[in-house]
Amino acid sequence: MRKLPVPILVLAGLFGIAMTWLVGDSLATHTVPTYVPRSRMPATASRPMVDTVTIDARDPERWQFIAFDTGGWDIAVRRFHVMVAGDAIGIDSVPFEALHSPPSVGYVATTFERDTVNEAIARWYRYSMFSHLLRPKRRIYVIRSRSGRATKLEFLSYYCPGPEPACVTFRFETLR
Repeated sequence: MRKLPVPILVLAGLFGIAMTWLVGDSLATHTVPTYVPRSRMPATASRPMVDTVTIDARDPERWQFIAFDTGGWDIAVRRFHVMVAGDAIGIDSVPFEALHSPPSVGYVATTFERDTVNEAIARWYRYSMFSHLLRPKRRIYVIRSRSGRATKLEFLSYYCPGPEPACVTFRFETLR
C-alpha cells in the first residue's frame, strides 16, 4: 500500500477544516438588530439634531424619499438600494460622534441614468452568502445636498422585527 504525499494530506485537512467552518457558519443562528419603521422627528430646542430613522423600503417598485430638512429630497431608499440627490463621501477612519465638520474634498456625484447610483454609498452593506444577511459596513457617510448643506449618517440595520428585510435604519446629524 502506497502512502499519500504530505502536501496532499495537508490540503485535504485544510479543505476539511474550511468545509466544517462554512457549514457550521451557515447553520449557526445569527442575530441582527431590528427596528420598527419610524419617520424622522422634527428637531426641537430640547431634542438634539441627531436622529434615527427606519425607512420601510420593502416595496421593490417604490422609492422612499427622505429630506433632512425642507427643500426637496436628500436620500432615497428602495430595498437595499440607496441613492442621494447630491454628492456623497464614505469615511472609514472616524466614529460618528467624532465627525463635527464635513470634509472639503473627495465627494462623489450621483449619476442620474437608467441605473441611478452614487458609488460612494452604493455598497453601504456587507452581504453574507452563508447566512444571507445584509449588515451595514462600519462607515460614516457625508451627504452633501444640492444646496451644499452636509449631513453625516451611519447605517445601523436592514431589518424590521421578525427579522424581515428592507427596513433601512440609519442615524444622522446635520453638520455645520
